[in-house]
Amino acid sequence: MEFLDESFIHKVSTCSIGASKPYDLVTSIKGGFNSRGGTTVDFKNFHRDLNSKIGVKDSQMVVDILTNKKLCFSNFSFEVQKDVNDHLTGLFWVDDTSKANYKEFGDVFYVFVLFTGVDYHKRCVTFAAGLLVHETVDAYVWIHQKKAVNFVFPESKHRLCMWHITQKLEEKIPIDVYNHPDFQKTFFDIIWNLQCSPQDFESSWSTMLDKFHLKENDWLRSIFKIRDLWIPAFMRDLELFGLMRTTSRSESLNYAFSHFLYHKSNLVKFVMSFDSAMEKQIHHQSLLDYQSTTTTPTLMTPLAIEKRVSEIYTHNIFLDIQKELYKFVFYCVQESVVIEDENSDDFYRNSLPSHCPNTRYKVVFSRMDDSISIRCSCMLFVQEGLLRCLMFFILNMKEYDEIPSNFILRRWGKDIIADGLLRKKYSSPHKGSKNECLIQDAYVVLRLSINKTENNEDELAKYIKQLQEVDSGIPLCPSSRASSSILVHIETIIGAAVPDVINIHNPQGIRNKGCASGKINNQEH
Repeated sequence: MEFLDESFIHKVSTCSIGASKPYDLVTSIKGGFNSRGGTTVDFKNFHRDLNSKIGVKDSQMVVDILTNKKLCFSNFSFEVQKDVNDHLTGLFWVDDTSKANYKEFGDVFYVFVLFTGVDYHKRCVTFAAGLLVHETVDAYVWIHQKKAVNFVFPESKHRLCMWHITQKLEEKIPIDVYNHPDFQKTFFDIIWNLQCSPQDFESSWSTMLDKFHLKENDWLRSIFKIRDLWIPAFMRDLELFGLMRTTSRSESLNYAFSHFLYHKSNLVKFVMSFDSAMEKQIHHQSLLDYQSTTTTPTLMTPLAIEKRVSEIYTHNIFLDIQKELYKFVFYCVQESVVIEDENSDDFYRNSLPSHCPNTRYKVVFSRMDDSISIRCSCMLFVQEGLLRCLMFFILNMKEYDEIPSNFILRRWGKDIIADGLLRKKYSSPHKGSKNECLIQDAYVVLRLSINKTENNEDELAKYIKQLQEVDSGIPLCPSSRASSSILVHIETIIGAAVPDVINIHNPQGIRNKGCASGKINNQEH
């Protein structure tokens, strides 16, 4: 079997693909079963050999790989935790691209095994990653997770996921009440009301309990006691809380990573699979950056401020603000004005979007020297960091063609993350990794050449002849298939040496929530 086939087996395995499918793919690419060497069994055997060579050295190899990355990239960081018997119990790592994302967007983040936030395109972005052998409070304190959030980040505001709470509604509520035509609408209208005060919520909640005879329901009592951890009414003044009402963002990222991860992967393959998933995420981030800086979105109004907004914000954020500009033009009207002092006007607005008829908000405008303040009772600017329709209404009345600088959050602007960081690859300095980069460069040259000649039969035949001449002049390398061992090939493919000495051993007794019932071999943890 050829080295390139072995490399292909390993690469697709980082995308959670076994050995049989790669065999079919390679066979199809090479033109059929008669035009290639090796069988399905050969592919499976190499896959087996690769895992076997890693085996009990798995944890040590992962630490070596991360150590090599640290040597190559000074801003790469990782931490290792082990027990008294030197078995791996925890692992945490982060590169400088992720650090840059955290610096800009770490004001809101979800803490799971993946440290997840929301970037300037309103997409999920990964700040760091970690592995834990046991889900204990001490372990989470070490990796800054779950119950440990308040311990490690004392200034943070922890909240519960509304979706997970409401998923229990059907099993916790009497079936006749749950199926009542008005109950679910009443319940969800109350808990999802982003504009009501805590007092309004408590009053509506009490009314609902009376109407549906639920005052003695223990589950409703229990979730009401912790209402400040999940009801939006109690978080209206919490900056950017509107970006994290549920954990669906983090779960969607977990789902994206699941395409690259497999529960029986060894740690070496897991880290490489994680790198593949991160590369895809960063690539998408780079594409959105390119779109935002090289194209101009369609404007909906003749307002100068809309054009300026399109120049400041990324496209996804601009589209959100554009909706608010549209509502300001067509739905917002002035109801009354109260002058409190020469620097302050109290504007009472009547906002009439179709989904929220006859809704009234108080907007307070004040000017002091060169700075202005606009506070709206809807609190949406605080919750999402973006100007809302009523605030645009005020700016227009005050003849502002620009958004005041104090209302422009850097986190939503263009070109925050340097393009160089988004294109950076974090290969380790091992010889195998360098060879891999050269192989990829050779592929690029080959593809470019074929693209130039694909429609010219004579030129293509000439190019093939040139390749054959070049190939005939290449001496047989000492590390070629004829003289190298399977170990050398595996080290080249992985990009790390299989160590002779083991200082950190594989985890033992892994048994976490969601773990499969069957026993997992140490070599396949």
